[in-house]
Amino acid sequence: MNNKTVVLILAIVLMVGGAIFFLPSDEKKIRNNLDSLGEYCSTVKDEPLLDALQKVTFAAKLCTDPCKVHIESSQIDHEFGQKEITDRLLMLKKRLSNTTFSFEDTFVDIPGDNRAEVTTTLRLNGESVNGRFTDAYEIQISVEKQDGDWLFSSFTVVEFMKK
Repeated sequence: MNNKTVVLILAIVLMVGGAIFFLPSDEKKIRNNLDSLGEYCSTVKDEPLLDALQKVTFAAKLCTDPCKVHIESSQIDHEFGQKEITDRLLMLKKRLSNTTFSFEDTFVDIPGDNRAEVTTTLRLNGESVNGRFTDAYEIQISVEKQDGDWLFSSFTVVEFMKK
């Protein structure tokens, strides 16, 4: 072999190895989507309507169409289309001005077959008429891989106690 062939083969091996090493893992992609979802759902005081609409549209695109939501305490057990998700998130942003959404203590289980299960704590920090508030909810999220993208397919709020 001549030197040019050896250099070409070595360059190809390095490019493939680098791509495999530097491409984010499926777990990292799911965690990044959670971070994006938290950012898109968060609000700032007097957020312009067009900015809010753009963010909730991006948030809805992180979900399958339809996406199931189950919140027993609010008697919600429904599949929402992306348009419905956008509408509900926009209403939520208007009601919860200056609120941050973050996901903490996240555990991702990817058993294979393009499905994953996520258990996380949703933390809300914001303002209400009565002052500042902090709430936390344990959430179980099902995630599906569609066309190479990990999308949220269901959200279930884990109920700690029943009244």
